[in-house]
Amino acid sequence: MKRHPQLQPLSREHHNGLLMALLLNKGIKKAAATDVMAAFILHYWQTNLQQHFEEEETVLIPLLQTTAFDPALIRQLLNEHAALRAYIHSIEDGFADMYLLEDFAALLEEHIRFEERTLFPETEKLLSVQQFSALEGRLTDLAATSCINYPVKFWE
Repeated sequence: MKRHPQLQPLSREHHNGLLMALLLNKGIKKAAATDVMAAFILHYWQTNLQQHFEEEETVLIPLLQTTAFDPALIRQLLNEHAALRAYIHSIEDGFADMYLLEDFAALLEEHIRFEERTLFPETEKLLSVQQFSALEGRLTDLAATSCINYPVKFWE
């Protein structure tokens, strides 16, 4: 499904996030070094995911809250962001094992699917042309920072 132009930067980043989860799962199946995969996650967090979350939370959510948007969907978005951040903090603190990496990859994929299948379609139904115009230029397109370009190809 083609997204509204103002949501396309976030959608392109979601594609990259799904690719990240796929690469992590490949690395896990190959029993790649956990420290290498943890470094990959932290790199992607710092170059993409952290800003993506911040823009959803500071730009998109406040706009949605001015509409009849279902607050349960916003809570789910924020709860999943918090859970993914908790994994990041564990990795930063040196507590990355194969189980944590598997859980992170699974939640990242589940979270992206929720946004693409539920949150964004509801957003497109509720926001007016004027409200979408308010998003113009406020969401950064980070898709050029593709995780496939990570120098250590642990998934191969």
